[in-house]
Amino acid sequence: MEASRHFGKSASGSRGSALSNRRTAILVAVVSAVLAAVLIYLFVSHYQKNTVVAPPNSTVWVAKRYIPAGTPQSQIAAAGLLKSTQVPASQAVLGAISDPSAVAGQTTSVAIEAGQQVTVGDFTKTAANPITAYIKGDQRGVAFTLDSEHGLTSYLQPDDTVDIMALKGNSTELLLKDVTIIANSGGIVVLRLTDKQALIVTAASAVDTLWLAMRPTINATNSIKVGAVGSVGSIG
Repeated sequence: MEASRHFGKSASGSRGSALSNRRTAILVAVVSAVLAAVLIYLFVSHYQKNTVVAPPNSTVWVAKRYIPAGTPQSQIAAAGLLKSTQVPASQAVLGAISDPSAVAGQTTSVAIEAGQQVTVGDFTKTAANPITAYIKGDQRGVAFTLDSEHGLTSYLQPDDTVDIMALKGNSTELLLKDVTIIANSGGIVVLRLTDKQALIVTAASAVDTLWLAMRPTINATNSIKVGAVGSVGSIG
């Protein structure tokens, strides 16, 4: 009987010890999980405080060189006077254009310095008769009435360039080369000339017939000089 009671006490003690160990293991696991969560929280908080987030960038267009007031956007585009660049959004000037098409057909209302960001406020809508925007200094806008055969009036566009010839009887004289077209409306062609060139062409138009010859847009070359006279069979 005593052996039996002793065995029962031993089994009961073993079960109590196992239960105690299990509770201890569970407690350790819970404490470890809580500690791990606290460590993760502290790490994430520290990382977020010390991580520098790069500011967003903006695309802006800047002037490659000085652009005077009154310059048409078409001339700026043709000469490649603008370039795109990336700047932090905080450094983008208010109204800075992200696409040059935003000012297409307009004219600079102020001078733009080299390296300056270009804004919509730097341009104004071109007037219906923008001749003054195309000339400066000793340049003049001079209009001539021409037909489609002599003046290419069905084809000429602003910023096209032409050579001017004067037909004198059976001879033709090359008066000027690389003259810019300012406007073409209803057979009235406005040419950009210097004041001296204006005298030459208007004098010739009074007695001779003017012809305009379209020049290539890119890489135009010349084989004869201004003042050359051609007649039937004289130029081969």
